[in-house]
Amino acid sequence: MENRTWAIHGYYYTFDKMLGSGKFGYVYQARRYPDNKQFAVKAVPLVAGTFGDLYQNTMSVLEEFRKIRELAAISYHIIYVYDFGFDSEKSLAYFVMEQGQQDLKKYLSHRVLLTSADRKSIWRQLTDIAVTLNDYQIVHGDIKPQNLIVFPGMHIKLCNLGMIKQAFPKNGPSGTPPYSAPEVIIPNSTTILTTKADIWSWGAILYLITYRIAPHFGEPYYRPPTNQYPSRDPDLIDVLQRTLVFNPNKRPNPSWLAKHRYTKTH
Repeated sequence: MENRTWAIHGYYYTFDKMLGSGKFGYVYQARRYPDNKQFAVKAVPLVAGTFGDLYQNTMSVLEEFRKIRELAAISYHIIYVYDFGFDSEKSLAYFVMEQGQQDLKKYLSHRVLLTSADRKSIWRQLTDIAVTLNDYQIVHGDIKPQNLIVFPGMHIKLCNLGMIKQAFPKNGPSGTPPYSAPEVIIPNSTTILTTKADIWSWGAILYLITYRIAPHFGEPYYRPPTNQYPSRDPDLIDVLQRTLVFNPNKRPNPSWLAKHRYTKTH
């Protein structure tokens, strides 16, 4: 798609380069004509291979667009989607979004040092997102550093709500280990996902920004990497121990995270 131009509601967007890709689409840097403003445009295939039924996929992406616009109006930490459109010939849906600097995974890989203050700043923003999703009973199921976009001033925004995945086949494992909860990665016929599944993801990302490596999949999940000492912050350790728990019923809710001493202290 690079160097191609697409029309969306009377504007023309030229795709300059790919910014990233995932299970359900591709994100490009794009310039809009005639004002030459720059955006991130996500292209979501609606029918391809095992991508499923056109109608079901279309309804899912429409619901994602509607809900993300609703949440972006009340939370600064949900990415804003300016426009949305379909290409019926290519069976693609497009989300025209604000463009950040890079995703959290790339941001961390380029930072030599992340101070305690930086880590807490990121964490507070993550808890704000967690509370917002919980208030609307949204179970994302695939929160990971690649879905968190860093903007100037180290402002963090979630770039999707995970609703598009509902249209796609659910045979076999889903999610992204080790950021998705065990019940997401290895579901069974009795598994009912709740917002507690995303609590694991927030804990896994806190682990990442603390130790600069993703957590391992093995109990105790919160233990530090073999070549590192545990954090000396007992409040941080408490959050990790309570979020990275195999049993979802033993994980706290987002309001607990937001009110925790680690989140509140500077």
